[in-house]
Amino acid sequence: MFHLATAIEYMQTYGIIHRDLKLENIMMTDDTDEAFPKIIDFGLARILVPEEYSVEPFGTLGYVGPEVLKRNPYRFSCDLWSLGCITYALLSGSLPFDHTSSAETIRRTTEDPLSFDSACWSRVTSEGKSFLVGLLEKDP
Repeated sequence: MFHLATAIEYMQTYGIIHRDLKLENIMMTDDTDEAFPKIIDFGLARILVPEEYSVEPFGTLGYVGPEVLKRNPYRFSCDLWSLGCITYALLSGSLPFDHTSSAETIRRTTEDPLSFDSACWSRVTSEGKSFLVGLLEKDP
């Protein structure tokens, strides 16, 4: 996650928002424990000048932030939200607000609090949970 966060920070220094970060858009350099993640598929990416916002509803449901779903102006928060969803999925095996119904996924993403109810979260440190709470903040 450190390497992904560093890559997102690097993109942001150049005004780049990816807008479709998800597990499928993260590739590893090889199949060893020393592999590095690489972000791919910049088809929905956009370069923002300072003080510019985006309002287009881009991204993959399950990974897209509440501000995007509500069509509120957003900047880099959308990629940080997606990083939180990726982290949550890697730690728990599921996305934080996902549901079989698209409408319910949207409702959960925009309204429900983050939950650490399943048994797998007992193995995650309070710092790890705090990291997720910070990334999956409903108000960017």
